[in-house]
Amino acid sequence: MKKISVAMAVYNGETYLPEQLDSILKQLDPIDEIVVSYDVSTDDTWNILQDYAIRYTQIRVVENKNPGIAGNFNNAIEHCTGDYIFICDQDDCWADKKKETVVNTFEQTGADMVIHNGVHINGEGKVISEPFFSIYRIGDGKIKNILKPRYSGCCTAFTTEMAKKILPIPKDIDAYDHWIGTVGEFIGKIAYENTILLYHRLHGENATPTSTRSILVIIKARLRLLKELKARIKRERNK
Repeated sequence: MKKISVAMAVYNGETYLPEQLDSILKQLDPIDEIVVSYDVSTDDTWNILQDYAIRYTQIRVVENKNPGIAGNFNNAIEHCTGDYIFICDQDDCWADKKKETVVNTFEQTGADMVIHNGVHINGEGKVISEPFFSIYRIGDGKIKNILKPRYSGCCTAFTTEMAKKILPIPKDIDAYDHWIGTVGEFIGKIAYENTILLYHRLHGENATPTSTRSILVIIKARLRLLKELKARIKRERNK
């Protein structure tokens, strides 16, 4: 049996964290794990995590020494020990059979990374969007995905070997999931699973940016991405 790791980054997540953990735990086998990277919070997140860790042996909490989204996911992924690693936000909700479906996709395709479908929900859990694959036109396309990112970390899983290529996530990358997806396309093989397996919650306090950035800011971000990608490809070729 393959072991899966769920790499979760948390910060001030008390409102929706229990619901997310519950949606994951009911799908896990005893050998699986949830690795929670914890950025020091000002709400009740720590106490919630400690309570769950006492009740569920699959949960392991590791404090993050490099605060921020990229640092938090770096920390979570580094501590994962499973064959497949699932990226996970603190405030979403897994659909039933997400683990089973994604693992089957890995096994059937031999992919290094699986990106699956999802929908947006509001704070009350009501679906408020069409499927991601439709509205964001998610799919293969190295150039189009560099110019306009279509990757969602919360809909992404990869093998432990792929994790070695992804890590460390560069500090100057402005979107950790853009980095993960780009590395997957250029250095690995991605399989796309059309099944809706995630309910991505939009509630006004998400870390995902919603405002439009200037063209200059976007160009600088893409140039940093390309620079880091070139260095990572060279590193992998020299192994």
